[in-house]
Amino acid sequence: MHLAFPKFSQNVVVALLFGVVLGLLALPFWRFVLVNFNQTEYGRLTYLCDSAMRTHYIAKARTAASPSEKQVEALERAELALIDCQDYDILQKKLMLWGLRENELGLMRLRSIEADAEGLKDVVDAHEIRD
Repeated sequence: MHLAFPKFSQNVVVALLFGVVLGLLALPFWRFVLVNFNQTEYGRLTYLCDSAMRTHYIAKARTAASPSEKQVEALERAELALIDCQDYDILQKKLMLWGLRENELGLMRLRSIEADAEGLKDVVDAHEIRD
């Protein structure tokens, strides 16, 4: 049995199908543009946050090992530097709201780490198989 759709309905169906196909094709392109447009800033904030966390960890360990007023001051300065991690987190959340998934963010993090010569050691450490 042949279904006869009015001309208007056929145009609507074609327009809907065209919109769906366009949307499916545009999404990967949109993500590609987001990644490439934000890679430099994301990399900068990744480096700053990583550095702040490392400095904080060291300051905390030194303060625990030999508490002194000087060590406490160094720990407080290190805690203030952690604001870079908030900036990193805010950008990451914005990128997710704009449509990036964890896979794209992970790729951006890897590119950021690899851009830093010393960061390559971190990549090896993160992926090394241990006994």
